[in-house]
Amino acid sequence: MPKINLTPEDKAKLIEAMNNGTEPPSDLLPKLFPGTAEKFDVKALDRAKIPTLEYAGKRSKAAILAEGGVGIGAAPLQVVRCFGEAKNDEWKNLIVQGDNLQFLKTCYKNVDPLIKGKVKGQVKLIYIDPPFATKSDFGGNDGEKSYSDKVVTAEFIEGLRERLIYLRELLANDGSIYVHMDYRMISHIKVVLDDIFGNFNNQISWKRSAIATNVNKQYRNSQDFILFYSKSENNLFAPQFGEYSESSKKHYSHKDEYGVFQPVPILASGRSKGETGAVWRGIDPNSLGKNGMHWLKNPKVLDRLDEQGLIYWPNKEGGTPRLKYYESEAKGVYVSDFWDDIDVINSMADEYQSYNTQKPEALLERIVNASSKPGDLVIDLFGGSGTTAAVAEKLDRRWITCDFGKHAIYTMQKRMLNIAESKKLGTKEIDEETRCEKCNSVIEESTNYKKCSECKSIFEKEIKPIKKKYDKKPKPFCVVSSGAYDFSHIMDLRKHKETYIDFVLGLFQLARDEEKAAKYKLANIFAIKDNNPVEVYPIWDDQFLKEVKIDETYLRGIIAQSGGKLKGEYYIITPESCTNVGDTSLKNQDGKDIHFLMLTFPYKVLEDVTRNLALQEQPSSQADVNTLITSTAYYFNEDVEIAATRTSDGLKITKFETKILNKEGNRFEAFSGLAMLLVDLDYEAGKPFDMNKTVFAKDIAKDGSMKIEGLAKRVGLIAIDRHGNESKPFNLE
Repeated sequence: MPKINLTPEDKAKLIEAMNNGTEPPSDLLPKLFPGTAEKFDVKALDRAKIPTLEYAGKRSKAAILAEGGVGIGAAPLQVVRCFGEAKNDEWKNLIVQGDNLQFLKTCYKNVDPLIKGKVKGQVKLIYIDPPFATKSDFGGNDGEKSYSDKVVTAEFIEGLRERLIYLRELLANDGSIYVHMDYRMISHIKVVLDDIFGNFNNQISWKRSAIATNVNKQYRNSQDFILFYSKSENNLFAPQFGEYSESSKKHYSHKDEYGVFQPVPILASGRSKGETGAVWRGIDPNSLGKNGMHWLKNPKVLDRLDEQGLIYWPNKEGGTPRLKYYESEAKGVYVSDFWDDIDVINSMADEYQSYNTQKPEALLERIVNASSKPGDLVIDLFGGSGTTAAVAEKLDRRWITCDFGKHAIYTMQKRMLNIAESKKLGTKEIDEETRCEKCNSVIEESTNYKKCSECKSIFEKEIKPIKKKYDKKPKPFCVVSSGAYDFSHIMDLRKHKETYIDFVLGLFQLARDEEKAAKYKLANIFAIKDNNPVEVYPIWDDQFLKEVKIDETYLRGIIAQSGGKLKGEYYIITPESCTNVGDTSLKNQDGKDIHFLMLTFPYKVLEDVTRNLALQEQPSSQADVNTLITSTAYYFNEDVEIAATRTSDGLKITKFETKILNKEGNRFEAFSGLAMLLVDLDYEAGKPFDMNKTVFAKDIAKDGSMKIEGLAKRVGLIAIDRHGNESKPFNLE
C-alpha cells in the first residue's frame, strides 16, 4: 500500500480542518490518497455533485480506460486500399471500417503505427450522430426495427457512454464535441455528457421537417437536438452568421454615397468618469437617460469617424448621433441555438446519397467552421453517408470517419472520389424550376439563348452562381480495417510474414515496438510486454515450421544468443502445436532466473470461436443501414464469389458462395448469406469501384433476379455477405 508522506505544514492544515469540521484543502487530497487510480481533479469532484444516471451494467471510467490502456478490445489497423499519392510521413485521411469502439481503444493505446502520436489528444472537433432513430422515421411499413428498438435503453446509454469516455481522451485541450440526438434520448445523454465533459456550451435545436407521430395524443415533433460540449473552458469557437431576414433588411433604410446603411447606437447606459463620459460635440452623455450614459468609443475616435462621414446626425432636435453601419460590411445575424435556416436533404438535392439518416452539408459546415480551423483534425464515429468527411475535406480539415457497414464504407468512398463534381459549400440548392418571365421557358444550362436573350441574363445572374462545383480532387485518403483480418493471408504465412506478425501481436493486445525491442539484440523480438521482450516464433521459416520445436534446448539457445545477460521474463507467441514445453524457468550465467512465458494460440479453435461469436451482421435492407454499432470479436475476412448475367430488366445472380456460418454453425443456403449487392453501373477494371447503386438482399428475388435501370455496357458487381466479407469486383460485359 502506498505510503502517505505529509509535511508538518500539511499535518497542521489537516488538523485545523478536522477541528473546524471542514474539508481538507484540495492540495492535500493527492497526498492523502496517493494510490488512487486517477489524479484528483477538484473540478471533476465538483461535477460529481450533479445528478448522474444509475443502471445495470454501468462501469467506472477508470475501469473503462484501464481496459483500453492495456489494449483489451483494441484492434490493429490494416490498410485495405488508398487513393491519391502521399509521402510516407504525410497525413492520410481515414475511412475506418469496423467497430468504432475497437478503433477508439486503438487510438487510446496509441501504439499502432498508423495513428501513433497523431490522434490521441490531437482532435479539435468531434461530431457524432448515433443511431437513435426508429424504423417509423424512415417511412417504412414492414415492421423492421433499427438499433434503438432492439437495444434496451441502459445498453444503448452505456455503449455510447463508453465511446464518449474515450472520445474525451482524444480531444485536444481546446477541442469540442457535438452529439446529435432526437427527443427520445436527449435527456439521458445530456446527463452522461455533463458527467464526462462538464463544460456544457449549448443545446442546439435544429428545426427539421415534422416527424410522424400520433397527432391525436401529442404535438408533432419537428426538431433534432445537438449537444455542444468542450473539453475545457478554453475551447476554440468562431461565431457564425446567418442571413438577414426580410424584416431585418428594412433597417437599412438610409443611403449615402457609400451605400445603404442603418444607424446604430454609439451610446450605452451607465455613467462614466473617464474619457467615454466626456462631453463630445456639445453632448454630455452622463446627463442622458434615467441613469446616465457613456460613449461606446473614445471621443477622439468619434472625431475621426465623423471626419470620414461615418457618423449619422439626425435632423430632429434632441436626436443623438449614431454610427453608420453599411449593409455591404454586415456579416449577418449572429447564429443562436435555434437553427431554422437549414433544410433537411431532399431526394433531388445534388448532395443526396440515398442514405436514410443523411444530414445536410450546411449543418456540418456551420459546426466545422465554428469549432475548428483549417488543418485541424475532425472525427465522426458514425460516418453513414460521409457528410462530416465531405465537409471537412472542402473546408481543408483533416478527417477520420468510421462505420461498421460496408454499404456506408462504399458510399463514403464514392462520395470522396467524386467530391470534385459535388457542389461547392455555401451554394444553395434549387428547389423549384426557374422560368423566364419573357418567354415562360424553364431556364437550364442547356437553354437556347438565341430564342430569348432574357434567359441568358437570368441564368448568369441567378442560377450559375449557385450551381458552382467544388472542383478539387480529394486529398490522399485510405480505407482501413479495424478488427477484421484476411484469413488467407494469416494461413499463407510464408508469403505474408509482416501481416502474420501484426496479427498475432494483436491477439495478445500488443503492437510492434521494434525500436525498444532492438536493445535485446535477439532474433524475432518485435514487441515489449510489461517492459519485457516478446518473441514471435518464426513459423514463416520452413525449418522452424517443419523441424524445430520450442523445448529446453531452444530456450537455452536464446540465453546463449543473449550472451548470458538475459533475465526476468521473456514472452514467446507461438501456435500451440509448435511448442513442447509450457512456461519454463531457467538460470542465466549469473544464476539469475529467466522466466520463459508461452503465449500460445490454436489456429483451428481460434478460427471456429471467432466465427461463432456474436458478430454484427451487415444490413439486408435499406431500413437497417444504421443497425450496426458494436462487434464483440475479431473476425476473419473470407472469400466470397459472385457471378451474374443480364436480364431484360436488370440482373440475375448465377453464382454466390460464402464460407460463413450462421448461429447454428451451418453454412447459409442459397442466397441467405448475402446481405447486399453493390453495383457500379459503368465499371472499368483497374479503376476504383464507383458504387452507383446498392441492392439489398430483401430486394433480390429467390431465384437471384433483380430489377436495375441504367445498366451500361460494362457493369461491376461486389457481393457483401452477412458478416461483411466482400467479393472481388465481378465484371459483367
